[in-house]
Amino acid sequence: DSLLQEILTMLILLVLAAAAAVSGEKVKIGDIKTLHHAVSGEVYALDDKTLMVQNFNYDGAGPDAFFWVGVEGTPAQTNEDTTAILAHPFQGVQYKYRNEDAPILKAASNEAVTLILPENMKVSDIAWLSVWCRKFSVDFGNLIFPAELQTSSASALPSPLAPPTNDLAAKAEPEPESEPESEPESEPEPETEPEPETEPGYEHGSNSVDAEPESEPSVKSEPEPEPGTGTVLSLSLLSLLTALAASSLL
Repeated sequence: DSLLQEILTMLILLVLAAAAAVSGEKVKIGDIKTLHHAVSGEVYALDDKTLMVQNFNYDGAGPDAFFWVGVEGTPAQTNEDTTAILAHPFQGVQYKYRNEDAPILKAASNEAVTLILPENMKVSDIAWLSVWCRKFSVDFGNLIFPAELQTSSASALPSPLAPPTNDLAAKAEPEPESEPESEPESEPEPETEPEPETEPGYEHGSNSVDAEPESEPSVKSEPEPEPGTGTVLSLSLLSLLTALAASSLL
């Protein structure tokens, strides 16, 4: 009976912890840069003592790999005394860098990993996180934390989030104002476009076409009376000839 009660209480605590983690506000810190062994993932801060790596991938080929964090420098150049191994899975024990009892990281595929910081560290103090192989001193993948990191435990967290929304609202307001301004600008454009088109396309073309036929009828009008006069002369000549022929017969 006592064992069952302990198991039930442990289960209840685990459920409550999971619910608190899910309901808590996550702050994304960044993405792990892939260097070796397909290491990748998205790093979030659940609170000032807890990190979560979502969609964590690692092929598990490193012989002495683990999550490693430090408060200064970089994974390649740092003071070991200011670093800590973040064991996964966490079993309530924290490890220093030279502690050989630290568990070795196993392969993972799109896994959600929860990392608990030691008592002397906070998320806001961390400078970098690395999937590190201690045996060969090789960085499989890392994330350099931003200089000023605020987690959900900080009271100032909502304040920096408010200005971006105001800026977006302010940016969204002038956009519709610019749209009606562009509409009247586009309206006079088609009005000016047909004007140059009609001037060269119709006025000059009509003048050139009208000028050609005007000269043609002027030339044709001159020969038109000529055949008329020719017929009159021919008739007069015929009448004279007939008159002469008649006179000769008489």
